[in-house]
Amino acid sequence: MDNWEKLQQYKERLLQEKMEQKIKLTLEWEAEKERRKIEEEKLKQIKEENMKKHQEFLENLQKFMAGDSCEPPKELNYVCDTRPGAEMCTFFSKTATCRFGDQCSRNHQYPSISNVLLAKNFYAHFGLDNMFENNEYDADIMLEYDENETYKEFEEFFCDVLTEFEKFGKIVQFKVCKNYEKHLRGNTYIEYADLRCAVAAYRFLNSRWYGGRQLSLQFCNIRSWRNAICGLQAKQRCHKGRSCNFLHIFRNPNNLFSLQKLPEENYIPRRRTPPRSWRWSESPETEIPKDTKSSRESNDEEKKNRERRRSHKRKLRKD
Repeated sequence: MDNWEKLQQYKERLLQEKMEQKIKLTLEWEAEKERRKIEEEKLKQIKEENMKKHQEFLENLQKFMAGDSCEPPKELNYVCDTRPGAEMCTFFSKTATCRFGDQCSRNHQYPSISNVLLAKNFYAHFGLDNMFENNEYDADIMLEYDENETYKEFEEFFCDVLTEFEKFGKIVQFKVCKNYEKHLRGNTYIEYADLRCAVAAYRFLNSRWYGGRQLSLQFCNIRSWRNAICGLQAKQRCHKGRSCNFLHIFRNPNNLFSLQKLPEENYIPRRRTPPRSWRWSESPETEIPKDTKSSRESNDEEKKNRERRRSHKRKLRKD
């Protein structure tokens, strides 16, 4: 009898524990549902507030771009620091670039918007990429690509790109780098007189394609062009050569945008019909194959011209 009572008590205790566990789980589930509900409401509220702020931002940006507002949206007036509190990187402060990138131990400051746009490695040319190589193979190839030919291609680039950027407003400075260092080579700086123009150009041209390359624009600060540009480069006396971290720039046609403020009223950029590889586009373009026979004849003629130039330049070197 005692065993039976003990068994019944044990069963009742198990049942009681089971009911208590069930009630506990139910309460926990109800609490979890309530917590999720509150969290969803908070997220919904945050989302609505963010959408409202974004809408206000777009409206303020539109007013600023239309000239109805003198100041840009406050959301755009901020500076991003790579290493807050660290010493400022001297080269980045002057040229908006650094050979170490954002891995630099010093601080780089990126403005949210500014009058100056930077297109990194925008101008690309075989002569520019190989003019500083020293091996025999490259030296032989570079007989065909002296600085004059590289500059001739740059003139086409200058006229084509300047015309496109001028659609958005007055440009007060346009500089293209011919440095060897990768972080500077081909960098293109465009400074607008009006902040609105720079923002408009960024919104329209960023991520477009040009010459088979996707354009990546960023805003930057150039406080002084004279401090950014290598002062000895123009005189061909830069003792640092290809390791120089200041801007070595191409001379713009007719000295347009010269720091010496030379007359530029009579200058009209040449507008050529650019070859296919220099075209602007919304997406990458595929080259169209040329006629086989005409292409072969053209290649043969080009090979003869190259050989003549090589022979002539070798002769000049011997003399």
